[in-house]
Amino acid sequence: MAAPESLRTVVLGSCVGLGTELMIRAMRGICTGSLLNADTGRATTRARIEDWNSVLSLYEHTAEVKRLSA
Repeated sequence: MAAPESLRTVVLGSCVGLGTELMIRAMRGICTGSLLNADTGRATTRARIEDWNSVLSLYEHTAEVKRLSA
């Protein structure tokens, strides 16, 4: 009777180990995806800020010309 109990323990331990391994791999994949999304978001934000800075300088120049001519 000890043999079936021992086998059950081994199988249960293997299933728990496999489940844990699958959870870890899934979480790593999620974390990697999140990091890639964050990097992409930062790059996009940086590009938009640079675009707006170049446009803003045009408005600042126009406002200064109007102020000097007034």
